[in-house]
Amino acid sequence: MNVRQIFGSLACGAVLLTGVAACSDKSPEKAETSKSGTSDKANGGTDTAAAPADLLKLGVEQGQAGNFDEAKATFDKVVAAESNNKFAWFNLGFIAQSRNQADEAISNYDKALAADATYKPALYNKAIVLESKEPTTSMDIYRKVVSIDNKSSTAYLRLGLLLSQSGDDAAARDAFKAAIRLDKKLTSSVPAKYRAVPAASSSARTGR
Repeated sequence: MNVRQIFGSLACGAVLLTGVAACSDKSPEKAETSKSGTSDKANGGTDTAAAPADLLKLGVEQGQAGNFDEAKATFDKVVAAESNNKFAWFNLGFIAQSRNQADEAISNYDKALAADATYKPALYNKAIVLESKEPTTSMDIYRKVVSIDNKSSTAYLRLGLLLSQSGDDAAARDAFKAAIRLDKKLTSSVPAKYRAVPAASSSARTGR
């Protein structure tokens, strides 16, 4: 399934989902619109008798088309029918997060996590919301993310940045090392003092 990414940079998991976990290390700086979101349903019409799976798909189409109000209404219908639908709660959290409604976003992510405590997209996005207000909790969540998926390079990167801010340079260095090992393109996002010195340069200095 092709799911467009419509949240901020390095937001792994921050996409509208229809029913599969998604996680990407790359994300554009601003929203993209869906090329296929031109149907009557995608532009606001809903089928109140539709199955939750169909409503999820419709809500994603609406969100990709930039119709977040309609998408929210559609996802609300999903959770009214299935109170433990983690995908709908995640999408509601995503919409709130994209609108800078932090408390609502966290509440919705928590409901997704109540249905599946290891649901990585909700964990990751919740950690992002908490970075500035509760950095210690955010770090704990990033640690949980990488324990679930040890290839989550951007979780390691964001964990490293928080560890650096807390003054734990040794742990930050380890986190950055893991991020770069998994994705060398993240090197430029790592503070310069944590980047490894190239072996050639080190040998040259030793030779002198």
